[in-house]
Amino acid sequence: MNTASFARATRIALALVFLAAAPQKIIAPADFATAIGNYAILPEVLVNFTALTLPWLELVVAALLLCRAWMKPALFLANVMLAVFLAALVSARMRGLDLSCGCFTSGGIPAGDMMTYIVRDGLFLALGLLATLLQRGAPEGD
Repeated sequence: MNTASFARATRIALALVFLAAAPQKIIAPADFATAIGNYAILPEVLVNFTALTLPWLELVVAALLLCRAWMKPALFLANVMLAVFLAALVSARMRGLDLSCGCFTSGGIPAGDMMTYIVRDGLFLALGLLATLLQRGAPEGD
C-alpha cells in the first residue's frame, strides 16, 4: 500500500467513525443531551445546544472527509472534536464518574468501562492525527 492509498484509507476510516457516531444522536437529541449533562462539564444552558448541533457537525465533517472537500478544515475539526471528546472522558474518569460515553448512542445505555472508552477514543485521535499527517504528503487529487 503506497502513501496515497494509506492516506485515503485513514481519511475514510476517520469519516466512518463520525458517520457512525452521528445518526442516533440526531434521532434522539434529548437522550444525547442527558449523556452530555452527565459529564458535568458544560453549563446547563449549553447542554441542549450542544446536543442539537454536535451530531450535525460530526455528519458534516464525515461528508467533507468522504467527498475530499475542504480537507484541511475538515481534518482540523475532526481532530479538535476527538481531542475534546478524549479530554471529557479523561476528566470524567479522574472525577470518579462512571458513565456511558454517549459516543455512538444518544444515551440510555448503562455505564461501561471508562478505560475502554478512553483507549478507544485515544485510538480515534491517533487515527485523525495520522490522517492529517498523511494527507499533507498525499497528491492533490486524493
